[in-house]
Amino acid sequence: MKKRNLVSLLLVVLMLVSMASAALAADPWKGKRLGVAHITMYDEWCKAVYDEFMAQAPAMGFAEINIQDGNLNAETQQKQIEDFIAQKYDAILTDPVNGEGVVPTLELAGAANIPVFAFDNGTIYDKLITHVAWDHAQTGVLTAKWVADYAKEHLGGKVKMGMLEMLYSVHTQVRSEAFKKTLIELLGEENITWVFEQDFGETRESAANIVTNNIAKPIDVIWGAVDNAAMGAANALELAGAEGTIVVSAGAWGSEPFNMINNNHKYYKMCIGVSAANIVKLTLESVQKYFAGEELPKEQNIELAVIDATTIADYMKYVQ
Repeated sequence: MKKRNLVSLLLVVLMLVSMASAALAADPWKGKRLGVAHITMYDEWCKAVYDEFMAQAPAMGFAEINIQDGNLNAETQQKQIEDFIAQKYDAILTDPVNGEGVVPTLELAGAANIPVFAFDNGTIYDKLITHVAWDHAQTGVLTAKWVADYAKEHLGGKVKMGMLEMLYSVHTQVRSEAFKKTLIELLGEENITWVFEQDFGETRESAANIVTNNIAKPIDVIWGAVDNAAMGAANALELAGAEGTIVVSAGAWGSEPFNMINNNHKYYKMCIGVSAANIVKLTLESVQKYFAGEELPKEQNIELAVIDATTIADYMKYVQ
């Protein structure tokens, strides 16, 4: 009797092992541990990326998702990646603070046979599996087209511009360059007055200070490379009670910018929408495909959206 029970128990164990093996074969990414070296969680979009990773990764079958905040510091982020390597994570996902400076650290991951995926910012690391991002030049092009149309409709085809740039990062430099180039093509350089072009750093406070220092000059439109710049500009304009100036953002997502546009904010009028959910989804799907043995393109871009008073109704469903 005892022997029969033992045989039955062994059969059950073998069946469970077989089922687990079959499930793993069907979904080879299940049980994998992911280390995410995030660039920062300072603004709403970056925090939304964090939230999406935390929600989507377990739902897709990954065993662990460990997200570290690089706090816009390259050395901090590199140390976090080194820790992921030492802890033998199955894959490393990163939004690099410095795409070139991080290469030696990523090469350590390659030497340990740990695949590396980039999202948002890219890197020149030659063994990168794929880079999931958005076309940063296109954000500059789209904001320039919107500003050109605004100038033609409201300003007689001329515009006095203020630019809050973020120059420490290559991808935000690209936004600035594309914006200026496209606006000149659309309006002609003789119709554009560049009131100020300054690197605002990263905080709303620094952006607000730049705008405050220039507020006595006539400014029609202030362009922000990221939403912290645009929000800081809007705050400064509001505090000063400024008239005749609007603000546009080259990249934003979430309840704050959407509510401002939906409520016809006096200053904040337009942003390029970049879905945190979509960039995380495509990144995690890329990890799944890698472990399933599928080939991946080196570059993948998510769709961008122009969000203003004419389109905001389509995006209010994302407001929490």
